Amino acid sequence: MDKVREVIQFLALWLILAAVWLVYTMNFHFQSVLLGLVCSLATAAFTFHVFYHQSGRGHGKLVYRWDLLVLYLVFLILQSYLASFTLIRQMLTGSYRSGVVRIKTRIRSPIGRTLLANSISLVPGTLSLWLEGSYIYVHWFDQKSRHRLESGRMIKEPMEGILKRIFG
Repeated sequence: MDKVREVIQFLALWLILAAVWLVYTMNFHFQSVLLGLVCSLATAAFTFHVFYHQSGRGHGKLVYRWDLLVLYLVFLILQSYLASFTLIRQMLTGSYRSGVVRIKTRIRSPIGRTLLANSISLVPGTLSLWLEGSYIYVHWFDQKSRHRLESGRMIKEPMEGILKRIFG
């Protein structure tokens, strides 16, 4: 039974990676699709253990809420657009003060913490520099506060709450 589950998980990972390839390239020529299938198969083979390792909970479930994951991606796109307009305004007016802050995350899942750090980098005006355990070092284009807790709340709060529900 465990082998069947492992094969199904591997095929699901492969198909998700292939779908991401197709969405990213938007090229449906035979050679591109074939290359995407081969590359996503190799990526799935090398990274399967990362996505489906046994967590401390004993059942190794990667994502707890797929519906929230889709909503999170839509939320991230909207937040990125809004932040880009704010960033452009700040650059044109010169009203910004950049700096590096260290924020702490409550997400226990390593994949969830990594996705949070990458999500922070996708939002214009912030860049994750380093992920060390539960701490993320972030370069913030317009540092509104030097206090770690307040900075963390402003940078990660909306994303962290959703990711904590998705990854546990």
